[in-house]
Amino acid sequence: MNLIFSDTLAIFAQAAQQGNAPQQENSFLPMFVIFGVILVVMWFFIIRPQQRQDETARKLIESLKQNDKVYTVGGIVGIIHSVDKEKNEIVLKVDESNGTKIKFVLHAIQGKIDKEQK
Repeated sequence: MNLIFSDTLAIFAQAAQQGNAPQQENSFLPMFVIFGVILVVMWFFIIRPQQRQDETARKLIESLKQNDKVYTVGGIVGIIHSVDKEKNEIVLKVDESNGTKIKFVLHAIQGKIDKEQK
């Protein structure tokens, strides 16, 4: 067993001393393959989910209309009083009893509350 191990070491040492040029020229190929795999993994785990989230947010903002019940990123729940997409503003009525209204930017809206959802 020891004889096989020492022979294997001798073969590797001899190959390292010779420094085969054709093998060194092809050493960039595995590096490019690994780099490509890393880019694909980044695409599927970082870029693609972010694009989906941005698309969902864009559709939500486009669908906002008066009297929809919504909640903001800060947790404020209210009913839409008015939407001004040119100014990028939305006014929410947060208190029915005294008619309190708060103005937000459109992107502060996190989601809608459906009538079935409580």
